[in-house]
Amino acid sequence: MVFDMSPDSTELFATLRNGEQTDRYRCVLSVCSNPTCRCRSVYLRFVAQPPNGGRGHGQKEERKASLNLDINGMSPKFGETASQEDIAFSERLVEEMDAHDLLILGQLHFTVKNLITEEAKPDTIDPHFDFTAVESSSRMQVYNDILPFGDRLLIAIDGVEHILLDQHCVRTGCDCTETYIELSPILPDGKQGEHAGTILVDHASQKWQSAPDDDPPHDLPALRQRIENTFPDFYTRLSQRHSKLRAIYGHCWKRHLATMRETKMILPKNVGRNDLCPCGSGKKFKKCCMANAAVVAGHMK
Repeated sequence: MVFDMSPDSTELFATLRNGEQTDRYRCVLSVCSNPTCRCRSVYLRFVAQPPNGGRGHGQKEERKASLNLDINGMSPKFGETASQEDIAFSERLVEEMDAHDLLILGQLHFTVKNLITEEAKPDTIDPHFDFTAVESSSRMQVYNDILPFGDRLLIAIDGVEHILLDQHCVRTGCDCTETYIELSPILPDGKQGEHAGTILVDHASQKWQSAPDDDPPHDLPALRQRIENTFPDFYTRLSQRHSKLRAIYGHCWKRHLATMRETKMILPKNVGRNDLCPCGSGKKFKKCCMANAAVVAGHMK
């Protein structure tokens, strides 16, 4: 084991073997600041601590490392740019780490990323949306798909932890208050298990019903009681998450409209369905910007 937390869980430390002795470091951890990025990379700065708790004198040794928790190893890009000393230090770090260390780093990564995500302003978040599908068919958006490290709604059912994946409509001008909630168990490795059913909840009227074309997960009244007991503010949470997704989509939609207006101004009037798209993607117009252009044109009238 390399990493450990201070007694008050506010600081991270690392202990590494160095021949017959050990080196002790205080660690500063940071993560990618993009709320929509799914990477699980952590950036670590190690500051050497004096032996035996002494104060020490002079400049303290510092080392840097970047680890990718998806591959349980050094981040490839770090290996391309870091100094030879930091690369050697990172390799030694990875060699001494065990499952407990990966668990600590994974928990810290999620905690920091979650804080960044939930504090980010909607107009600073720029995920990918299929605007044509949203505007023409009200395609639902899953909160934790748009914000993969956002707050998670977790409940225990028959001793197994489940995640509630809330899906919301964000179409421009729609004021619906319905939320589709899909349940999935969390497997021992932390991944989601098979889909366990879907329910439809109106967070304004607090009405529950089975989702069309899908069996309700477990006994619906019992499930409702368990969820409401777990989250006393459940309907407020759904409303806030719905509003946040709408705000994020609204800012992205405005930026998309502005881009399409600019594109529309330079589109040749005689561009055909099978012509190369003027945006430069190399695709045919019908396979690229034609659908979006039609949707945007409707909102420009």
